[in-house]
Amino acid sequence: MIEKNILSRLPEDWNEINEIVIYGFGRTAVRNIDKLAEDFHIALIIDNNPAICGKEYGGNVVQTFEQAKENLRGKKIVIATSSVAYMDIAKQLRAIGLEENKDFCRLKDFMAEWYWKNRQQVCLSQTFSSITSRCTFRCKYCNFFAPYFSEDEHYDYDEKDILKDFEAYFKVVDYVASWSIMGGEPLINKHLPQIIKSVYEKFGKRIGYIQVISNGSLMPDKELLDIMKECKVKMRLSDYTHALPYAKKLEEVKKCLEDNEIAYDMSVYEQWFDLGISTMEIPDFSNCEADTTRHMRLCATGCHQLNDERFYFCGQGFARTKKGFCSLQEGDCIDLTKCTGTIEEKEAILKFCMGFPPKGYISVCRTCYGMGSDNDRIVGVAEQM
Repeated sequence: MIEKNILSRLPEDWNEINEIVIYGFGRTAVRNIDKLAEDFHIALIIDNNPAICGKEYGGNVVQTFEQAKENLRGKKIVIATSSVAYMDIAKQLRAIGLEENKDFCRLKDFMAEWYWKNRQQVCLSQTFSSITSRCTFRCKYCNFFAPYFSEDEHYDYDEKDILKDFEAYFKVVDYVASWSIMGGEPLINKHLPQIIKSVYEKFGKRIGYIQVISNGSLMPDKELLDIMKECKVKMRLSDYTHALPYAKKLEEVKKCLEDNEIAYDMSVYEQWFDLGISTMEIPDFSNCEADTTRHMRLCATGCHQLNDERFYFCGQGFARTKKGFCSLQEGDCIDLTKCTGTIEEKEAILKFCMGFPPKGYISVCRTCYGMGSDNDRIVGVAEQM
């Protein structure tokens, strides 16, 4: 059962704040910080990655925890990281006497609760859309199952499909700080330029940061480059060159983006999780609701997915059902075609995003090993079939 007071977990003094500390300055923070800076003074930015410390945003130099810890008392700290990193940071903060929710909380929970209580707005930190199941690689542990789709099963969405998704979505969502377009490999989809342009023109004021997630194996054409520049779209390049021989092509793509003044960032992964793709085994916790709920809490990726006029808690919720590995059950997603924008519907989507679906978990969790600390199935990055 869902907690009744899930939208009131932060004490009342959080409603009175006009400044925050941002802990984490990786991808999650970068996609959300502009929105936060509009509404709050950012007192400090902290990151545990030496490669990030020393960078600057809005006059703030990113500090290490050791540099900043003496200045954290009395501050409200918003942790803008992955779920796994959050656990380590929470441990650091507890060690200096700070308390979860009282002194610090997750970014997605802060945005959900603060904007709802103070602005009556549904403000989400991020949403993802897959526009194709096709990819240039055949990764054995692809978490969207790209190489497992037969030719008859593959999907490709066009701008009309994605516009329908957002028309339904924005009946219950007021603003999303970050929208990511992904695949498969999204540059395979010939409709990508028009998808970007049509969504930006109609809903750009309600979307903050827009990015295309690519593996960098395909060169963007002039139409795509022009539209990305016009619509202020960034690109996130997943670098798998330590596992696959396409370093020259990736460098050419990077130079092309630089020459056309398209901002991009790089993602390099040291490991992947086997989510249960290769064997499709049902994990041990699948027959116990309490264990499944705990499993979902440990994972809680927050990579909310918008496709087929449905809002999924995570990409696995979409991908596993799209491939036919499991079927949707009541409460597994939000059917946006049934939403009209009532207060009850808006509260329901906020609770859903915070990890509290009606049953306490989604049924997909029973067939997925997840990305939490209870998954020790570590595999090589981009291992090909």
